[in-house]
This record gives sequence, C-alpha cells and structure tokens, in this order.
Amino acid sequence: MLASDISEVIRLLDAILADPSLPAQHKLFVAMYRQVTEAVADGIVRGDFDDGPRMDRFDTAFANRYLHALAQYRQGKPLSGAWSVAFQFGESGDGIVLQHLLLGMNAHINLDLAIAAAEVAPTGALGLLRDDFERINDLLASMIDGVQAALGAYSPLLDTLDRVGGSADEAVIEFSITRARAAAWRAAELLASQTADQRAHTVSLVDQSVKLLGRSIARPGPLVAAAVQLISLTESDDVDAIVDRIRSLRPGR
Repeated sequence: MLASDISEVIRLLDAILADPSLPAQHKLFVAMYRQVTEAVADGIVRGDFDDGPRMDRFDTAFANRYLHALAQYRQGKPLSGAWSVAFQFGESGDGIVLQHLLLGMNAHINLDLAIAAAEVAPTGALGLLRDDFERINDLLASMIDGVQAALGAYSPLLDTLDRVGGSADEAVIEFSITRARAAAWRAAELLASQTADQRAHTVSLVDQSVKLLGRSIARPGPLVAAAVQLISLTESDDVDAIVDRIRSLRPGR
C-alpha cells in the first residue's frame, strides 16, 4: 500500500514497526525514518518550508519509493537492487546496528531521493525545490547524529570503527550524508531533464552503483569486518529495545 500524503506515510510506517513478521533489524531504519518524517510533517505545519504542499508531495513520493520496495520484496516480486541488498541483510540477522541503518540510508538517499525529487519537480521546477531538499536532508543528518549518540548505550565498542578509519577506505566508515545528498541532487537534475526511456536507463545505472555500495556495507573488507565482529560481541542483542530508543528520538536532539 502506498501513501497519499505525509500523514498516511507516518501511519504506514507505524504499521510496519508494529508488524511482528518483519525482522527487528529491518525496523531500525524504519524507526529512524519515521521520526524524520514526523519532524517534516511538523515543519510543514509550522511553515518551515518554502512550499508546504510541495514538501508534503515530495516527502510522500520519497516514502512511497521505500513502501513500494518493501511490498515488492515481501511478495517476491522484482525490486531495486539497492533495497534487495538491505532487505536480505535484515533477514539474515547478521551484522551490527550501524550496518542495518546505513543500508537503509544508502538505498533511500542514494537511489530514492533523486527519483522522488525529479518526479515532484520536473524540468524547469527542480531549482525551486533545492532549499527544501536541503532542509529535509538536514533533518535526516541531525537524526543520524542523535542515533549514533544513543547507540553508545547498546554498542559500547562502536567507536572501534573510528579507530580503523584511518587505514581503511570502507563504505561502513566513509558513508556520508553530505556526499550522498549532493550526489542525489546531481542525479535529480539529470533525471528531471530526461525522457521516460532515458530516465529508466539512468535509474537502472544508479541502482547498480548503489547496490554495489550496499554490498560493501554489508560485507566489508577484512580489517573492517574484524572490527564489526569485535563490536558485535558487546552490542546488545535486544534489537527491539534499540528500535524503541530510536523511536524516542527527534532530529537535533
């Protein structure tokens, strides 16, 4: 089921979080994304965006990319490679919390964000979306900061990744919201100027690239894999509690 507006997005995300048939690891990203979406909805009411109705449409189109991918996956139907990697890793139960969060962000920002922007603001109108595009990404970035701080109580050795960062060029360490959203904007500019056939080809190429990045997050090289294994030894296995903690956060807090 897809959403018709941002209020329905929140309702559908809540339903996903309450669904006992979904792996708890998958709900880590959903919990974070749900809180960001609520913050966007509140911002629309306050008038924080240049165009509130357009932001509602943008956020809804953005969320529907994820909702469609999840529905396709659960029904065994074709879906983007980027989301397939994220969902399969969530079902595996492998890895640490950070990997599951990054896999969701990788697919949703590096692939879905550009497509949603081009849909809502096609050729000639995309530039008008730029400031609000940056604002929604600022909310996501601030939420990630809060999540990383909160994870300390559940994953005491998480900073091990920082210590190996200087000697390992790995996606788990190097993933950057700033770079991801810049790339998404460039892709949106390209998509907005293309015909339907050209756009389908571009989306396929972007998906292949994002899928490869997702695989490197899920299965990092030896040095980072060793750090991930060490982190997992002390990380809490109560993933539901971590999901609840993320649900209590708000962007910027």
